[in-house]
Amino acid sequence: MKTKIVYSSHYDFGGWGIDKLHPFDGKKFSKAWGLVQASVPDAQSYLIEPESPANDELLRLVHSDDYLLSLDSSAVIAAVIEVAMARFLPSTVLNKHLLTPIRWATQGTLLATRYALAHHAMVMNLGGGFHHAFADKGEGFCFFADAALAVTKMRIEGLLEATDTVAMIDLDAHRGNGFESFFKGDPAVAIFDMYNFQVYPGLHEGEVDEFPFMVPLKMGTTGVVYLNALRDELPVFLASLKKPKIIFYNAGSDILKDDPLGGLAVDFDAVVERDRYVFGQLRSLDIPAVVMTSGGYSADSYKLVAECAKSLLSSTSHNESMSDF
Repeated sequence: MKTKIVYSSHYDFGGWGIDKLHPFDGKKFSKAWGLVQASVPDAQSYLIEPESPANDELLRLVHSDDYLLSLDSSAVIAAVIEVAMARFLPSTVLNKHLLTPIRWATQGTLLATRYALAHHAMVMNLGGGFHHAFADKGEGFCFFADAALAVTKMRIEGLLEATDTVAMIDLDAHRGNGFESFFKGDPAVAIFDMYNFQVYPGLHEGEVDEFPFMVPLKMGTTGVVYLNALRDELPVFLASLKKPKIIFYNAGSDILKDDPLGGLAVDFDAVVERDRYVFGQLRSLDIPAVVMTSGGYSADSYKLVAECAKSLLSSTSHNESMSDF
């Protein structure tokens, strides 16, 4: 099964101190790619690069005109990134130094999805995973619904049929409320979400039995507990899928202990093991997959993104052992 990495130097954001206003490391994408290049001798041979950022015409497939127009307002942008001071910066600066890089990463998820489906591959986008973006608003540092856009566009292009099973494995610390909003009532889209229910956006609504694959975790969950829960729940979810055509994996690194926003206490090695385990599960299914990096706000987030990429490139067809945990 082919393996590729999608990345562009345009993913990094900053300028005018934007990257200092939020705990998100705006340079983590290039730092992660640098670590991959240093560790994988032929890393460049795995690389595919988006040629342009996602434009409004493309984004209108999932977002309203009013919402896209509202992104000319500094106040709207400041609300999405939850940094009040950003409203005092010109919107042209915020769009150039923040939203344009996010448009590039959004295009990266689309490119990864198209390649995965066309070439029966596992592809990792070193950015993306904006699972708090809705059709008419952004939240939680997420402006554009990249995975929902990829599914919609692939259906239009015919690489996905409306009845093809699509699955999302969301292991970011925060529940993917935005992605879910696009596919409520769509029987072809299945979601597995293991998240801290005591932080934004809170506990999933509805009866637990009605949503068995929305798996809430308590604040401070450790690596041992986390991995045991994943080992118990994820295989059941995967076994429930009806001949999936593609699986998305939101590999958020904000589950790491001491991440300022995630609220969990998973140690570094356990986060690495999480990704190895998921890749083993995906390899055993032998179907296309797309990995996105999603949230991660600690100083070590870029290292985990790099470890995730290296794990993907080195993963084999057999499931990884979790006996040490």
